Amino acid sequence: MNAANRQGGVSQIVLLVLIVVALAAAYVAIHLYTGSDKDMLTVETRGVRMISALSAYKRERGAYPEALDKLVPEYVPAVSKCPGGAPMGYLVSGGEYALSCPNVVLKSMPYGYDSRSKRWRG
Repeated sequence: MNAANRQGGVSQIVLLVLIVVALAAAYVAIHLYTGSDKDMLTVETRGVRMISALSAYKRERGAYPEALDKLVPEYVPAVSKCPGGAPMGYLVSGGEYALSCPNVVLKSMPYGYDSRSKRWRG
């Protein structure tokens, strides 16, 4: 085997290794992206139950509760949990509230709902 053939074979191996690395990186990126979408959907689905319960509580009592536990069992059977099992975070201030799941981080902040803007963000 001459030097030109050996160099051509090495170039092909290097190219194949680069393709494998690129495909592996793409697979990981897709897996992480779809996992985030699934977590976002889980947070929103569980959060909608809490938002409905909070709205009913405020209609009947004139203000939001100081803790989500106050909604149980009259408005919901249990406080919604984040993916991973932690209870959903809740902050109430100035007649508004925020729900969040600290373990579901998108961009640079936990994914959550803000009653002031009525939007999910993360």
